[in-house]
Formats: sequence, C-alpha cells, structure tokens
Amino acid sequence: MDILGAQRTNSGGSSNNNNINDGDGVNASAIAKRRELAQLASFFLKQHSAYDMIPVSFRLIVLDTKLLVTKALSTLVQNGVESAPMYDSALSCYAGMLTTTDLVNLVQYYYSNFSYNEAIDDLGQVQLENYKEMLLRLKSRQTNTLCANPLDTLYEVSRRLLATDYSTLALVDEDSETGSDVIVSVLSIYRILNFMAANIDDKKKLKQHTLYDLHIGTYGDLITAKMDTPVIDIIRMFVDENISVVPILDDAGVVLNVFAESDIILLAREGLLDELNIPVSEAIALRPDDYPGVHTCTQADTLYSVLDTIRKTHVQRLIVVDDDIKPVGVVALSDVLRALIV
Repeated sequence: MDILGAQRTNSGGSSNNNNINDGDGVNASAIAKRRELAQLASFFLKQHSAYDMIPVSFRLIVLDTKLLVTKALSTLVQNGVESAPMYDSALSCYAGMLTTTDLVNLVQYYYSNFSYNEAIDDLGQVQLENYKEMLLRLKSRQTNTLCANPLDTLYEVSRRLLATDYSTLALVDEDSETGSDVIVSVLSIYRILNFMAANIDDKKKLKQHTLYDLHIGTYGDLITAKMDTPVIDIIRMFVDENISVVPILDDAGVVLNVFAESDIILLAREGLLDELNIPVSEAIALRPDDYPGVHTCTQADTLYSVLDTIRKTHVQRLIVVDDDIKPVGVVALSDVLRALIV
C-alpha cells in the first residue's frame, strides 16, 4: 500500500501510524456507515470480472527474463511506465513484475556502495531471471509475482491486491493448446476505483460519507523533506522507511510539493542517476507540463469528491491537510479500496 511517510502494511495489518478515530475508538455509527457502503461497493465488484477492465485497444509491455536488467529498466524509462510484467520464455510462464520500486532499491544500493559506472557495468551483466536473488541480496522486498485470471471478479482481484503491498497485478490466462501462460494485461487499484466511480449506480451514498466518517486514511508523524534536500536522501527515505512518496514542505511546514518513486523515472530519462546530490527542487523542475500536480483534501471531504479527483487527475494519493495547509496524513488508493470491501 503506498502511503505517505508511514510504513506500508501487509495483509491488511496496521502500520505504525493510527487511522482516524474519535479518541474513544470507532463508534457504532461509523462502523454501520462503512459496512453499508462496503456492501454496495462489494456487490458491484462481484458483478464484474477483470476481463471487463481490458480496453478494446491498448499497449502492453512484456519483458523477457533473458533481458539484461539495464535494458529492462531502460524500457521502463523510455516508455514512461512504472511497472511491466516479465515472461520466462524458456518455461512459458509469467515471472513477476519489474517496478519503479525495484529501480529505487537498486539506485540506493549502488549509489551508496559503488560509482555510477561500476553500477552500470554490474547491472549490464545481470539478466532479469537473476534479479530476484539480487533484490533479496539488497534486502529489498521480494519480486511482485501477484497475478489473477481475467475471469476473476473485481472483488477477488481487489482482495488479492489488498492482501499485499502492491498496487498492480498481471492478468494471466492459459493457452488451451499448449498450457503456457499468456499475459493478457495488467490491472491496478487506480483502474478498479476509476471503473467503479464511473459505473456504480448509487452515487448518492458516495456523496453522503466523508473520509472522517469512514475512517479512511493513514495519520501520524510524516516523513518530510524541504526543497533543498538532496534527492539521494529522499531515495534513502524510500528504502529505509518502505514508503513511496515524501511531502516537500516550506520552513513553516506548509505543503509545497511531493517527491515520489515515479520521479526517479524522470531522472533516469534525463540521464541524471549519477547526479543524485542535486536538491529535490531541481528534480521536480524536470516534470512534464502535464504532470498531475499535488492534490490535497481534508477529513471533511466526501468519498465521492476524492474518487472524482482521482479519476480526473490520475493521482495515486491525496495529502490530507489541516486549515493551515499543513500535512496531517494521506489517503492512498489502497485506503479507499479497503474501505469499500466487505
């Protein structure tokens, strides 16, 4: 689960920070509201399969496990994607996902222990089929091998995603003649929420409940940075704290921006992975004109407004702020989906 300055959680477990409460625990009214909404959303998700999410026309990047790690990462960078499924052509099977998080872990490890040229030389000799062992050696999380069948319901897919800290999985079918895996598409929490927000009939209920009512979000001490913080320091925060984004604040503690794992792709595209001591302000300036920006919300915002913002802006999370525009927490896509599942 991507959360801001808080530990990712596995299998629906709680993080070191606490979710919203009123000081006396979750009251009966809040539980009833959340259950009513979750029943509505869960019923919708059970009526649709992952197959319903596959576009008529789309581009799918699949990486052969014989590819060198450097070439595979270059493919992510050149295509501006944050993850891509891998395929073992020798065994004719799905082999997991290569993600931006993998790139971040590799960058942090090699930047701390070797020169840039040494890193390129080393990675230039490693194939994707061996990179799983490399990630474990770097004390990173294991490869994302999560997948689902296209005929699985969106409810089943959602529960599978929420049982991990991943936001994307591969849709894998089987060739009826050869028995080989066929990678059909990839499916993310973002796409599931977007599909539900656009197609669920009873939108009135989405407008009746606030984030506070539904206890959506993660709150507590946030890991933050300032505009002059070196990029490599923020990358270390990603790795050490197992987070995917850090808010950038001014001297008064007001939110100015965020720096996310996805920004590393932009640095790689600009050939700046050997210059990570630059201040984060310079890295942020590299973003394209169509960058969705930083979006905030308050605990009083409705679930409908949050889903609408996610749908229109393609953001992966919203920073929860107080009246002084100071960050108090975050609403990640997985937080929203978890609130909508019975």
